[in-house]
Amino acid sequence: MIKILETFENEIVINKSRFIGVIIPLDNEALVKEKIKELEKKYPKATHYCYAYSINNKEKSNDDNEPSGTAGRPILEVIKANNLKDVLVVVIRYFGGIKLGAGGVLRAYSSSASEVIKIADKYKIELYKHYKISMEYTYYETINYFLNKQVGKFIDTKFEEEIIIDYLSKNDIEDDIVQISKGRVKVLYLKDEEVYIKL
Repeated sequence: MIKILETFENEIVINKSRFIGVIIPLDNEALVKEKIKELEKKYPKATHYCYAYSINNKEKSNDDNEPSGTAGRPILEVIKANNLKDVLVVVIRYFGGIKLGAGGVLRAYSSSASEVIKIADKYKIELYKHYKISMEYTYYETINYFLNKQVGKFIDTKFEEEIIIDYLSKNDIEDDIVQISKGRVKVLYLKDEEVYIKL
């Protein structure tokens, strides 16, 4: 799945109607109404505030008095097509006086959602194993060299009585480190962690 971590906005104009697409990272369904109210204050007197979301594997869409199925559902389809999770997409419309017809309305909401998703920074979620590695100073150079060759990332290194490294790894590195150090370096697996990789 793909996540976004910040809010992005984008505006398109179709036959004098303004469509303002807003994409918001959200992992709590209970906050949706609050976010819509914030946008109503930011963009007052708009004709429609249509939205869709995919949050914690729940999906919902709202046409906000546009013809049924022409606004919320197209926004949701764009969210699903982009494989996004934990996201709310709102399209705010200021009617410009020219009717678009049901097909035109559907295309406008779909385009607005697509355009704001296009400009948003997107992140791929990958699972990494979180290890705490403790060692005497004599092993630091060897272990540091080994870790730098792995697919992983350093979180923190503390130089105290012993050296303690917090490290995220794509691979199981415990056996390798025990073998390299002949059991003198302690490796503690803590948990799996989600890491966001920018696309």
